[in-house]
Amino acid sequence: MTVKFLQKRINLYVFALVAILIESFASVFQKLASREVLLSVPFIVLYGCAVAVMMIYAIMWQFILEKLSLTTAYMRKGISYILVLIWAKIIFYETITIYQIIGMIIIIIGMVISVYGED
Repeated sequence: MTVKFLQKRINLYVFALVAILIESFASVFQKLASREVLLSVPFIVLYGCAVAVMMIYAIMWQFILEKLSLTTAYMRKGISYILVLIWAKIIFYETITIYQIIGMIIIIIGMVISVYGED
């Protein structure tokens, strides 16, 4: 079913976006784990969640790489940096600096520019 779903280009891009969204949560679990005592049960559970998320992401990424060129797929990964910054603000109440905002804008511009070079 997944392979047939990925036959349409738009579905492939949505699938890639979902994969990157899932991957961004690994950083959230790692940050949560860092607040716990090393090798305590909560640390192991949270870090286990991060590993599980990355395993799911790796499987999804393999499907994506079957259908997209490597350069096209990796240009979309810039979204994960933006998502992690958003999670840092929403979940951990971290301060976002003007430099981080400028960095996000540069990433977005790079992704937009890369779209024009695709087939």
